[in-house]
Amino acid sequence: MLGVSDAILVDIQRRLEKLNLLDKIDERLIKMEDDMGTIKQKVLELEGGLNSVNSEVADLKESIEKKEEKAHLQLLEEEVEDLRNRSRRNNLVFYNIPEKAEGQNCAEFIQNFIASHVALETLCGQVEIEHAHRIPTYVTKHNMRKPRPIHVAFLRYTDKVKVLANAAARLMGNPYNGNIIGIGAHFAKKTQDLRKALLPLKKHLQKKLGAKRKKFLLPTLLS
Repeated sequence: MLGVSDAILVDIQRRLEKLNLLDKIDERLIKMEDDMGTIKQKVLELEGGLNSVNSEVADLKESIEKKEEKAHLQLLEEEVEDLRNRSRRNNLVFYNIPEKAEGQNCAEFIQNFIASHVALETLCGQVEIEHAHRIPTYVTKHNMRKPRPIHVAFLRYTDKVKVLANAAARLMGNPYNGNIIGIGAHFAKKTQDLRKALLPLKKHLQKKLGAKRKKFLLPTLLS
């Protein structure tokens, strides 16, 4: 049998083993707490990254929507410009005709001007004009007033084409009341600005190709 002292030692040994076991449990708990802290930190980082991604997705979506809206608006503007040009399909613009030369009947004056001064009746026949009028105001970039252009709407598109095709040769060196008269197609403002911007390129190509009379078709939205 164990003596009293041996029994005490055995009890102490058991207690020590229990303490060691408790220490190991504490160490594991501390490690688990550290691991949980690390996991929480990673979760927070992931949440932060996810919020950043969500923000970028929202910005991208907004950017795409704005681009789509802008593209749609641009398409609508192009369609409106095309409609404006189509509404002017039968129109010509007469430039530099002296003010008040048309009298009270602008359409009749232009019809007589085409037949007599430009002498196109033999080539074009009797053209019919639906209406004609001067634009309200017209000031040049040098702020010097010139005769206001006259907008002329022909009843038939074919009449407009015939006049435009033949007028330039008949008007060359043939002033009216001292003014050199010009005739051109009638386009909407945006199309006019685009054509003006391309004129230097047209002149450059004509000079480079050595073809002063060669025709280069400038763009319009009218198909």
